[in-house]
Amino acid sequence: MKHIQIIKSACLIIMFISSSAYAISIAEARHLWSRTGFSQTELLINNHQYMSRVDAIKSILDMTLYTPPLKSLPELDNAIYSALRSKNISKKEKQKIRKTNLRKDRKILQSWWHEQILSTTNPLQEKMTVFWHNHFTSDLQKVFAPYMLRQNQIFRANALGNFKDLLYEFMHDPAIHFYLDNIKNKKQNPNENLARELLELYTLGEGGHYSEQDIKNIAKALTGYRINFKKQKLDFKKRQHDSSYIKIFGSSGSYSIDGVLKLILSHPKTAEFITEKLWREFISENPDKHEVKRISEKFRESGYEIKLLISELLHSEHFWEKQNYDSLIKSPFDLLTSTAYLLKIDKSDTNKLPSLLANAGQKLFFPPDVRGWRGSTYWLSTELIIARKKMLKKYIKRVIKLNKKTNPKYSSILSERLTSKRQFFAVGEAIPRKITKPIDKLIYFLMNDKYNFK
Repeated sequence: MKHIQIIKSACLIIMFISSSAYAISIAEARHLWSRTGFSQTELLINNHQYMSRVDAIKSILDMTLYTPPLKSLPELDNAIYSALRSKNISKKEKQKIRKTNLRKDRKILQSWWHEQILSTTNPLQEKMTVFWHNHFTSDLQKVFAPYMLRQNQIFRANALGNFKDLLYEFMHDPAIHFYLDNIKNKKQNPNENLARELLELYTLGEGGHYSEQDIKNIAKALTGYRINFKKQKLDFKKRQHDSSYIKIFGSSGSYSIDGVLKLILSHPKTAEFITEKLWREFISENPDKHEVKRISEKFRESGYEIKLLISELLHSEHFWEKQNYDSLIKSPFDLLTSTAYLLKIDKSDTNKLPSLLANAGQKLFFPPDVRGWRGSTYWLSTELIIARKKMLKKYIKRVIKLNKKTNPKYSSILSERLTSKRQFFAVGEAIPRKITKPIDKLIYFLMNDKYNFK
């Protein structure tokens, strides 16, 4: 029996290697495209028949070097935010600032990100920026706009880089200390919020990998960090730091942020937790434990290279299993970006996008809570399904209206873009021939239930 099992496994490996060497089908190209942030749309639609799986994956990962934002960073008045923390300004003046400037800056910041999403030349980087924003949650409701903007740049710069670097930069940035009240964490009065979420949500996950005492001791190690609101950076106040001898994961010593992160990154569960979370993002809702362990070991051995981890996931035989095609539900962000890249939309009223996305359940910079958007079947509640369809209808009508103003022949251009291959990439099937008008074709696939899946 053991010999038979070995032979079967060998056959599967040979079949997988063979299939990865041949040209990918349009269905495989669509699957890869939809899972990687709708990257390389034109290349995959028009040239998939000349590419193997390895070639197609390489074409996407080769363009993942950091791309600076195409849209200039919004200018925010930092002095206003310093004033809000000043003792020399009355409560009435602070309320006035909050009502006017803070609301305005929030809208500016949201519109900037949506515009960046629609104009990016690096869709996978944008997808991963949203992923890390949902993993390391903070929100504009509590954290000042300049800090959220800088945190967004940390996620963007490290989106496909190194997880260790990302974690260090994230933990040394003021935003998360503001959001989880670590600025109130004092030697005499510890606050465990950041310590708990650092383990449960950001690195090790929930389970028996650490004790309640580990959380309490990490909270001690994270005391003494304060925000310098004038310079907008994190300061370390030695007098407020608990430098006592403590034990974390069985290791004894006196720790600060860097010491804690070193212990966390040396824990094998960290690589497994991140691998499993990205498995759910790229492959399926049901991670294979053995494969997760194998890939996570490579991830850890690489020094936590995110690009290597994603490459391993995309090359995994599980990624290409037919049962995983169209098995993940698109987020409102996915719906918006797939439509934009598929139709090569040139112009849109981005000021309206935040409210449309918010109604559909995903307001960027405003995750629902510290655990972020739940995803999966959460997106398919009756209320959100109706909102998703409204979002797409309003968005497309607005885009067509704006484009017709600048180009009277836009309807015919749109018709040319709705090729049979683009239709297949949209819903995995051709649009019935009896539907001939461009706008009717659009409505058909945007309202098609299959358009909700990737």
